[in-house]
Amino acid sequence: MPKDVVLPELAESVVEGEVVRWLAEVGDTVESGQPLVEVMTDKVTVELPSPFGGVLVDQVTAVGELVPVGAVLARIEERGDAAASQAGEAQAGEDQEDRGDERSLFKAESASGGPLLQVQRGSAAARGSGRAEGPAPTGAPRAAARGAFGRVVAVPAARRLARELGLSIEEVEGSGPSGRVRVADVERQRERGLPTGGMPAAPRYQTPVGFEEREQRVPLRGLRRVIAQQLSASHLHTVRTLHVDEADVSALVRLRDTLKPRAEERGVALSYLPFVMKAVVNALSGFPSLNSSLDEEAGDIVLKDYVNLGMAVATDAGLVVPVIRDAGSLSLVELASEAQRLADLARRGALAPEDVRGSSFTLTNIGSIGGLFSFPIINAPDAAILGVHSIKKRPVVLPDDSIVARPMLYLSVSFDHRLVDGADAARFTARLIDVLETPEVLLLDA
Repeated sequence: MPKDVVLPELAESVVEGEVVRWLAEVGDTVESGQPLVEVMTDKVTVELPSPFGGVLVDQVTAVGELVPVGAVLARIEERGDAAASQAGEAQAGEDQEDRGDERSLFKAESASGGPLLQVQRGSAAARGSGRAEGPAPTGAPRAAARGAFGRVVAVPAARRLARELGLSIEEVEGSGPSGRVRVADVERQRERGLPTGGMPAAPRYQTPVGFEEREQRVPLRGLRRVIAQQLSASHLHTVRTLHVDEADVSALVRLRDTLKPRAEERGVALSYLPFVMKAVVNALSGFPSLNSSLDEEAGDIVLKDYVNLGMAVATDAGLVVPVIRDAGSLSLVELASEAQRLADLARRGALAPEDVRGSSFTLTNIGSIGGLFSFPIINAPDAAILGVHSIKKRPVVLPDDSIVARPMLYLSVSFDHRLVDGADAARFTARLIDVLETPEVLLLDA
C-alpha cells in the first residue's frame, strides 16, 4: 500500500508552502533521504527529502500549487509492496467499488494479525462527524470547519483580516485542512463584495477590447506571490509614516577609503553598508521603540534587547530579506562578511528558512540602484525600516556662509506610528546621522 509523503511543519510560523519543482518523476525509484521535491515557504526554497525508499507512484500536488502543512505531496510504494501492487493492479481496478473493508476505519486484520488503523476515505456526513474531509484542492472552497464549541476554525491572520475588512468570519468558506479558513479565503470573499460599511472590493482587471493579443499573463507564483502576501500584510497591519533627513558623510568616505585595503587583505569587500549597520545598532540602543514589534494577539509591545538586522537583497526572482542575527555582537569586518555571505545565498536561491526569520529592524540599500529617496515598506512585524540612498556630492552651506561640495547621504525611515512617535523617529535619525558624520564613535563599540 503506498505511503503518503506530507508537507511537514518546517517551523512554527509556517502554515503552507508552494511546490516549486519535482526532483523525481512518477515511476522513479527513490532512496530514503533522497531529495524529492522543492517547496517554497517564507521566501526560501527548501528541498524535502523522501522519508522512506521505494517507487514514486503519484505526484499528488502539482508544481505551482499552494498547499497547507500536513497536505499530501506524493505517494511512494515501498519496494516490498511494489511487485505485489503491480500484479494486483488489474484486479484492483475491477473490484475496487466492492472492497468496502479497505474503506472502513478498521480492517479485519493486518500483517501482524491485529487490527490496522486506517484513514477513512468516506464523507464526513457518512461518519456522523463534524469534521470535513481531507485537504481540498487548491482554490476549491468549502464550508468553514467548526471547533468543539461551534467557533469557526481559522488561522489568526485570516481572523484579523476579516475583522479589518468588516467581514464576518462565519460567511467565509474555508479551503485549508479540514475546512480551516485561510487568508486567501478571506481575500476571495472580499472580491465577491463586502457588506455596507466594509472596505470596497478590489477592482477586477478586464482586458481592453482589441488588446487581447498584446497582453501576456504570468501566474502569480513562487517568490513573487510570497512578496505580494508580505507587502499586503505590511499594508494592512501597520500605520506607516515617513521621516527623511540627510548626512554629510565626508568623514565616513575618508575612513572607508583608509580601511578598505586592510579589509581586502582579510578577503572582505568593505562597502559603506557595514558602517551604516554599525551606526544603526548604536542609534537603536537609545530608541527601543524602533526595535520593537506589536503582538496583536496578546496585546503586547515587544521590546527587544538585541538587534537582528534584516537586509533587503534584490535577486532575479524578486526581493528577499535575510537576517544578520545579533548584529551588535559583530565587528565591522564580521558584518561585511556576513552581509556578503547572505547576499550570495539569496542570489543563488539557497537561503535556509532560519535565514529570513526573526528580524527586529530592516535596512534596504536603495542607493545601489539610484533615486533621490524613497518610502520603504515596513518588513512587518518590525516597527521600522531604514532606506539608505546614494552618496552624491551636493552643495552645502557652511557656518561661514561659504558653499562647498560635500558627499551627502539621504536617509528615509518608515515607521509604524502605533509603536513609534514622530519625535522619536526624528531623534533616532539625528543620532544615526551624528554617528555617520563622526564615524570614529563606532570605535567605542568595537
